[in-house]
Amino acid sequence: MKKCFIVWIAILLITTSCSHPEAIETKNIKILYSSYADFKRDYGSVIDTQFSDTNIEIIEYKGVMGEGIWDAMKYIPKGDLDWNVKGYIDLIKSESPDILFFPSEVYMELQNENMLKDLNIFSTDKDFTAGINEHVLTTLNELGGGSIYAFPQSMVSQALFYNKDVFAKYAIPEPTDQMTWRELLLLTQRFSGNSDLRGLYTPYYDYADLLIEMGKADNRRWYDASQQEAHVGTEFWKDLISNEVTAYSSGGISIEGGIPIDLFSQGEVAMILETPYFMKQVQSLNPNVNWGVVTEPVGTENPDVSSTITYPIMSGISNNAQDLAMATEVWKQLNNKRTTEMRSNSSMDKFTTPIRQLKPGTEQDVFYTLKPSVSTLMERVPLHIELKQKTDRIINDGIQDAIKNPDSLHPIIDKMQEDLTHVLYTEAQK
Repeated sequence: MKKCFIVWIAILLITTSCSHPEAIETKNIKILYSSYADFKRDYGSVIDTQFSDTNIEIIEYKGVMGEGIWDAMKYIPKGDLDWNVKGYIDLIKSESPDILFFPSEVYMELQNENMLKDLNIFSTDKDFTAGINEHVLTTLNELGGGSIYAFPQSMVSQALFYNKDVFAKYAIPEPTDQMTWRELLLLTQRFSGNSDLRGLYTPYYDYADLLIEMGKADNRRWYDASQQEAHVGTEFWKDLISNEVTAYSSGGISIEGGIPIDLFSQGEVAMILETPYFMKQVQSLNPNVNWGVVTEPVGTENPDVSSTITYPIMSGISNNAQDLAMATEVWKQLNNKRTTEMRSNSSMDKFTTPIRQLKPGTEQDVFYTLKPSVSTLMERVPLHIELKQKTDRIINDGIQDAIKNPDSLHPIIDKMQEDLTHVLYTEAQK
């Protein structure tokens, strides 16, 4: 009887142990992101499906780093001179996040502080790099001095769309890939003389933005902040201003308001500098429009380089990640091809496109043809919003005056040079 009881107890213990398996250990990962709401919008579904047994804690940096805004296709800090990089680094030190997301301008600082894990292992992983544009990988290697420490979330890119029927109607040759800015301005003037038609519409550039962009394409800046000196009075900038004024005076370019897709579809503009989102609009909303697309205009010195391609947000793995294996797995899932496709399909972002060519061999290739400018990507925000508004106003007013009074172009440029230098000097004395 006693033996039977002992056997029964043994069976009961075995049965009990089998019915209560060991509890699975919950993993904890900290992610530094602009805000919790932003992260849920961008990656919530990925985390919910792939890491349901992982505790993901979001540390918000927006309140410390500053909020970003779009200005002429650039993602810049709102209001301040620059992103609060020191505050961001202090946040890393105090909160010890495992995965870091950050504006690309912060990348070099984090690299210099040795805060990012080397991600070169992913650059040779064919499954992970599937579809990533070769220019992106080359550029990331250059930025990292031969190693990759962060990957972009997406990239800003633009292209030149044109209405084929408008060009055919006026028997004007269509634009081509890698036209220089000067060639494009000359092409726009072929459409002058018709008040109902403009050769080019630039919805994201006013007079100043366009001038600065043309100069940047040849690695020229209109000012030297360290010397509080403007350069618009030099021959290079005088020539650019003259070309721009001529194009506007002829009626070839328009910056007047209007819904871009409507103006383009109705044949009121022959060409338009636009973004990947515009391509989606043309393809879905106006499938009957006979359109083409070529690369954005380039500089004469660097015809295979784009000065507008930027990486607004990048991400990497902290060198001090508490659980490196888990942090690596989560980061990889947030940046793999499947997640890229999901985000691309749901994104309504006007300016960005994935770093992966999800549909190679289609019109989308145009956004990946040119190489990013490394000098542009490494450039910190040079002018804070208030100062930029002042200098832009001087340039815009000057060009507008020159359009109305082309015979007074040189005195107007001289005044622009004087006024801009004064503003830069005054700002430096504060």
